[in-house]
Amino acid sequence: MSAPPTPQPTALGRTVAKWLDYAVFYAFEIVLVLLILYLCIARGLSFSIDVYEPLEPRTGALSEASMEGWMSTVGQSLAVLFTDSQPVAAVAPPAPVDSTQVPSGEEGFDDFNAVAPSDDPAPHISNLTLVLSPDYGHRKGLPAHIVAAKRARVERYLNRYLPIAQREMRDHGIPASITLAQGLLESNAGDSKLAVNSNNHFGIKCRSKCLGCTCRNYGDDTRYDMFRVFTSAAESFREHSALLTSDRYAKLKNHGMDYRKWAHGLKSCGYATDQRYAQKLITIIENLELDRYDEQVP
Repeated sequence: MSAPPTPQPTALGRTVAKWLDYAVFYAFEIVLVLLILYLCIARGLSFSIDVYEPLEPRTGALSEASMEGWMSTVGQSLAVLFTDSQPVAAVAPPAPVDSTQVPSGEEGFDDFNAVAPSDDPAPHISNLTLVLSPDYGHRKGLPAHIVAAKRARVERYLNRYLPIAQREMRDHGIPASITLAQGLLESNAGDSKLAVNSNNHFGIKCRSKCLGCTCRNYGDDTRYDMFRVFTSAAESFREHSALLTSDRYAKLKNHGMDYRKWAHGLKSCGYATDQRYAQKLITIIENLELDRYDEQVP
């Protein structure tokens, strides 16, 4: 008596068996992909948008001597081309746009470093360019009125926010030079859309799932980054101090008023992805002599 014939798998059965083998073999990867998709969907649905208030009125002022060394490089005639609110002399048409310096972005969201509309005669050039590279204007042949305007915008930012930076230094032990340098760099001296539209001067991103805060979408590392919206610039400075006194940055207070160690510490703690972030802060502080404001004030 012969043995019964062994059933032969059908084409459908072989296909099902193959996919089951794949599912077992790649089970970990499948679960990981599903988890990532869930987190992305949860993050995308958990933010809120609110109407923001305009910047608060200007407070405080620097002495005229505080910027004397820096402004002397372009002469006294350039320093008075622009007042605190509008130009007092005719302004030439903006220079041709340098495509390598124009902030990039995509329709539907603002670039993190995009510049808000203003009376700046050369918005395609960062306000910090002449601070980070003082001879840039000479090398590029920039018109005198553009050089003066850029320097004036930086000076106005310092005039406005020095008192707040020194207050935060008294209250939290963060060097005023570090606060001012970060504010200048992160906000393009107050002209970035993030600073103008959201009062966010330090590139502060939202908390976990935006709980307890209001955020707005700007492109930074990705086009989906969410940044905090503050009711005033002063609130942004307070949140910056709270951030730098959190556990992540707490060890930086051991550096006292050593702005160099603070700058390198901020980079090592991951405040920014720019590999030259620490050196940029140090260059801003030293070229503008901001460390003079690190002395304790009454």
